[in-house]
Amino acid sequence: MGHHEELKPEQVDLKVTPFVGSLRRTWSDFCATSSIHGLKYTRDEDTNKIVHLVWLLISLVMFICAVVMAHTFYMDYRSSPTRMNVESDHTPVNRLYFPPVTICPDALFNMQKSEAFLNTMRLPQGADLRGILRKLHIFYGFMLDDERYSAEDIEQMEALLFLNNLTIPEFVEHLRWNCDEILYRCRFNGEIMDCSKIFQLSKTFFGHCCSFNLRQKGLNFTAQRAIGGLRYGLSVVLRYKDDSYDPLQSYSYGVKLLIQEADAFPSAHSAAKFIAFNSETFAAVRPQETFCSSAVKALTIEERNCVFQNEFPMRYFSDYVYPNCELNCRVTNMVKFCGCHTYFFAFNRTSDRICTFRDIPCLVDNFANIITRKKSTQCYCPLTCEHIDYNVQISNFPLELNMPVADKFYSGLAKNDGVLHVLINSFSYRRLRRDLLSNMVTLVSNLGSAFSLFVGMSMLSVVEIIYYFSVILRKNYKMECETRSQMLRKKPKFAWPKANDTHSKQQKSVFIIHKS
Repeated sequence: MGHHEELKPEQVDLKVTPFVGSLRRTWSDFCATSSIHGLKYTRDEDTNKIVHLVWLLISLVMFICAVVMAHTFYMDYRSSPTRMNVESDHTPVNRLYFPPVTICPDALFNMQKSEAFLNTMRLPQGADLRGILRKLHIFYGFMLDDERYSAEDIEQMEALLFLNNLTIPEFVEHLRWNCDEILYRCRFNGEIMDCSKIFQLSKTFFGHCCSFNLRQKGLNFTAQRAIGGLRYGLSVVLRYKDDSYDPLQSYSYGVKLLIQEADAFPSAHSAAKFIAFNSETFAAVRPQETFCSSAVKALTIEERNCVFQNEFPMRYFSDYVYPNCELNCRVTNMVKFCGCHTYFFAFNRTSDRICTFRDIPCLVDNFANIITRKKSTQCYCPLTCEHIDYNVQISNFPLELNMPVADKFYSGLAKNDGVLHVLINSFSYRRLRRDLLSNMVTLVSNLGSAFSLFVGMSMLSVVEIIYYFSVILRKNYKMECETRSQMLRKKPKFAWPKANDTHSKQQKSVFIIHKS
């Protein structure tokens, strides 16, 4: 074993305690027999103390390097324990739902319908119909900060609501577009059908829009499955039923196309494209799904750095996806700075007040705080562990009205119509798996390689250390104590004069030897 079975008296250092002596002896034995590289040279009897010191420093430096590398491995394991792997590039696309499609009119309200409704209302003193119609653009103050609105216009619109006993949501219900006023004809999965069967009126950040396959409170989720190709995609003929629509005043003539996850609130976080009228537009969608392995699901939120839908509750939205969290933060800031939230965020989940026209100056002045441009107003929004991303590519061509085709879908097209095709551009899609970057076995292997590289340690070396500094240390300590006892029994015994013996103090000190 390398340790002495017996101790000779000359090997005992009486200047130190028995424990220190046994510890020194155990260390010497360990260095002489240990599998750890370099330690035996620190106690080599054939070299001098300078060589011992050099080897001790080398061993210490190598051990520090091993600890640093092991700490690096461990911190990498803790900070980024997952990685993304391509599960498959050929997953059948029919495993997914068809991408949720939201179509929003470029104008906030149907002006023809708005004019008809305003004709039935009591107008404030001094107001006229045309003036009220022009002032409807004040609704953009609930969304943007592009314009400042005069106090006179705000009070006139408030007076209009008060005289007719209307709230903002009730007023909007009479002005907004209906889906049949935007969508003229629909075709899905090769079948021409009534648009009302697949499209429903939805709330979005851009006001009221028409959505297909969107999972939102108050909507019937149609759960239509995806099939690749143009034939099995979604096609829509777009036509405004609004004779008062003015493209010059709206600066455009078309609709917004929004594509996002089924649980996401349609907003600027969606894949947004402008679809112009008088053209035929093809929106080719390529989905990409990210999912988690069972090993990642077993990790804590802190370890995987992402959450599942039911792990992060929000005040204003029921389903957690990252865009919803950003919007939840926006609504929270609205309530914080202005004491209300806008009408298109009203889902009856809270009792918070809905903003009125008098709140628009506050919303505009605090726009930077509300949309979290400042770091102090930002919210913590963790990434979602499982999600679907949509890459949308747009191509469009001038709409040919008189082109002879056998497809009944194109019959009856009129000037200023628009045709939109949304299709999955492949019969397969990419599926990414979020997996463990390293498990505990890999971590232990990395730690072992670090210590093996620098100091030649293994798990057996750890057992060796425990053995020497427990069993061998105890044995050396017992031998140290026994040897010291034997030495004391063999030494002469001394007797000093008594402390109160005054006669002895006057004489020279003497000692008495007792023979044993």
